[in-house]
Amino acid sequence: MIRELQARYANICSRRAFEELDTVISVDAVILLDLHSRTLSFTGPEEIGEFINELIKPFDFFQFVIRNSVIDIGNKGSDATGRLWMSELRHWCETGQWSTIFGVYHDQYLLTDKGWRISSRQYHTLALLSHALDDSAFFDFPENLSEPEKF
Repeated sequence: MIRELQARYANICSRRAFEELDTVISVDAVILLDLHSRTLSFTGPEEIGEFINELIKPFDFFQFVIRNSVIDIGNKGSDATGRLWMSELRHWCETGQWSTIFGVYHDQYLLTDKGWRISSRQYHTLALLSHALDDSAFFDFPENLSEPEKF
């Protein structure tokens, strides 16, 4: 279930649906970001959602990609820790340049009456890759596939 939580977080970020972060992050979660050039602290889904939304506005293409994750469930079965390795694939509107960020999240998870939630998070930027491509194309997401079918 925690891998599903991680996937939902990536989906929310890729769709820029930050109003949905309360379905994956606890209201009182402390989130620390080491962005290499600065360190920032946020509390809860609303604060971090507003920050991420502003941060990715310069991109006309943005995708959050999970590369790998490791999860350790606590003895009681209602808490866990994890490490999530990720990338952000981004295209700058203004310059037409592509870049990729590589990072790692160190998470704590808590099982609530609404399911698993991120209860605290520390993020560390590990690398930034600028692709400097001269040409690119974008395609609209198929409208008829915007929501997964319920089985």
